[in-house]
Amino acid sequence: MDKSLYTSQSTGARFCSGKTTSVRKGMVVPALVVLLGIMFSIAASAQDKIIRKDGQEIHAKVLGTDSKYIRYKRFSNPTGPDYFIFHSEVSKIEYEKAGAGQEQKPLKLAREQANETTAVDLQLLESNALKYKKRSNIYLAAGTAAMVAGAATFIKLGKDYNSYTSEIRKTNDAYTAWYKANYEGSPPTGDLQKKESFGAFATPGIYFGAAAVAGGLALEWIGLKNLRLTRKTRSELAQKKKELSFQPFYSPSRRATGLTIAFSF
Repeated sequence: MDKSLYTSQSTGARFCSGKTTSVRKGMVVPALVVLLGIMFSIAASAQDKIIRKDGQEIHAKVLGTDSKYIRYKRFSNPTGPDYFIFHSEVSKIEYEKAGAGQEQKPLKLAREQANETTAVDLQLLESNALKYKKRSNIYLAAGTAAMVAGAATFIKLGKDYNSYTSEIRKTNDAYTAWYKANYEGSPPTGDLQKKESFGAFATPGIYFGAAAVAGGLALEWIGLKNLRLTRKTRSELAQKKKELSFQPFYSPSRRATGLTIAFSF
């Protein structure tokens, strides 16, 4: 008798009697032999073997493993209770073949699967938060630089245009003074220099400045969007970590259940 831990209520077996019919003995024996042969061949090909360190073999269907226990059902009673046995008592497990050249891997207990799934979710959220934060910093920095470059372009063009108009005004004033000193009246309008509009003077620099400002605004918008995604992802991460602070546990060795409370500082 193995030392495996019995955790489920055992199920009883029902027997019922009925009428028997007469069957020729010569027909029953071959039929039983064939039936038993089929059953043994199926059992031999579909069952797992848990081999204990003392040499005893347990014919079973392994349901899962964790760091301490192996959970299984007895192959002779597949609808019966679940059993647990310590890894330290087991030499090896021979699993049934799932296909040609493909060995079936042991299943994991539900709580272990849940913990691994949760760990993957947390890693994914942390990775996404870092990714969104990095994108946010890049786009915000690029957007700010583009807008600063656009604004600097407009400021430079404005100063150059002011200098240009000032020179035109000085030239026209000097010519008007000379004309009045030598002729009567003011000089003809056509003799005075005409200044260009700001748009004509600043072309093509004005287009570069406008494109830089527009591009900077677009980059800023993308950066702010990634910043919002960063905050949302961090909020989800904090919520999941908060949920993990209250985890139920089950100890097969002590047959005890409880709630684990963890605090993060």
